[in-house]
Amino acid sequence: MKILKIISFAFLGLIGVFLLLWFGMPEIRKVFKDTEIIPVVVKLDNRCTVGDDAFIVSVVGTDLKYTFKNGVVRLRLKSDRKLQLKANPKYKAIRYEGMYEEVKKNVTLIADCSSSPRLKGIFNSMKNQFKKE
Repeated sequence: MKILKIISFAFLGLIGVFLLLWFGMPEIRKVFKDTEIIPVVVKLDNRCTVGDDAFIVSVVGTDLKYTFKNGVVRLRLKSDRKLQLKANPKYKAIRYEGMYEEVKKNVTLIADCSSSPRLKGIFNSMKNQFKKE
């Protein structure tokens, strides 16, 4: 009888830990989520003094790079990929790297040269972490 209690408590404990991990950490759920290829429309919101051709869209983790045509790029990508706005390598004097963005059907990448995108990302994540609910 004691061994049955121990086994049942261990089993319930394992289920409890699994549920806490599953619902407490969305990144774990993403690992088990099926990826699909989706059409993606990337729009550029250029707030810099340079033209749209000074920027490209890069697919993070690959060598894929795309230039904008009239401020838009149309792609077909896996749903688990991330996008990043970068400076076009053909312009050596311009350096720009934006934050990573999740792939979804419509994405707007903002090129804001007045402040660092990384610094903005840090402040936004801090604001989201400490906001009142």
